[in-house]
Amino acid sequence: MTGLFLGFLLGFIMQRGRFCMAGGLRDLYLFRDSRMTIAILIIITLQSIGLFAFIALDWAKLPSDDFHWLATLVGGVTFGIGMGLAGSCSTGAYYRAAEGLAGSMIAVVGFVVSSWYIRQPSGKQLFAPINAPSLPDASLTQTLNISPWVAVLFLTFITVFLVYRHLKRKPYSIPQPEPRKQGLAHWLFEARWHPFITAIFIAVIALLAWPSSLMSGRVGGLGISGPSAQLFSLLTEGKTGFFGWAGYLLIGIFVGALVAAWGSQELRLRSPGWPTLAKSLAGGLFMGIGSGLAGGCMLGNTVVNTAWFSWQGWLFIPCILLGSWLVSYFTIIIPNQLVKQQKA
Repeated sequence: MTGLFLGFLLGFIMQRGRFCMAGGLRDLYLFRDSRMTIAILIIITLQSIGLFAFIALDWAKLPSDDFHWLATLVGGVTFGIGMGLAGSCSTGAYYRAAEGLAGSMIAVVGFVVSSWYIRQPSGKQLFAPINAPSLPDASLTQTLNISPWVAVLFLTFITVFLVYRHLKRKPYSIPQPEPRKQGLAHWLFEARWHPFITAIFIAVIALLAWPSSLMSGRVGGLGISGPSAQLFSLLTEGKTGFFGWAGYLLIGIFVGALVAAWGSQELRLRSPGWPTLAKSLAGGLFMGIGSGLAGGCMLGNTVVNTAWFSWQGWLFIPCILLGSWLVSYFTIIIPNQLVKQQKA
């Protein structure tokens, strides 16, 4: 049941910290705001330091699959397109669905269905030409023939430098409403959390997921793509494969976010209208296909697989950026340019 506990903490922290990885990466190229990107680097770096220490202690093991480079490229761009359409990544859609956002609920439905389909014989056959090309070196450290600790040291240096440079800047004040709670209740359910603090909490959870899941016979860290596919099989066919470590993690994420939304009085049903709901459904479908091809979603690839310097994780990031940018270009950038031209 450790998966349920860690999932609860992850869902609670992501909801209260408003930790949207999709929005953070989008802000990087739309507004030149790097806060969330640096926060993601903090998660990767802290997890990487702890993970290789755990491996040395035999508390964790790394996956041993080949690097399916074409599937990662295509899957990353596809996931990024879906992320742009849905307005969040798959993990963000789960915790926002727990808040009552109808668009996120629809995105979760699309993600669950397509995550299941791509793992079926017909789905595997359809995408077999994309999945086939592979390389034996799964990680950058294997390709470069260096110690993982050299890579950890380099990553740590980059992250510390970016954090230091960001914190040196003069902070801009954000108007805060008058506190209605006091003490622990205020900090848990009302106070605004700094993304770097949220990132540290998530890093600890991501690190603990490795030995926790290994104890159940599963090699890997956080991830929701596989259990989302199993959830569909549970609901439609009654298959109980969902009730493993990763399945309980998924339940915990939703319940944790639900408790956080209820405690912060953000739990209410909200619908963005039919056009946005349609976009959210399409986004969820694209994200499910993309994560199935790329071997992981935003959580599994961008946060977890990058920590052990897998090619899959680090190549996934520029691909989702490209896919997300394409959606933003046609839905945000071009319309804004047209409005400016009309006003000129």
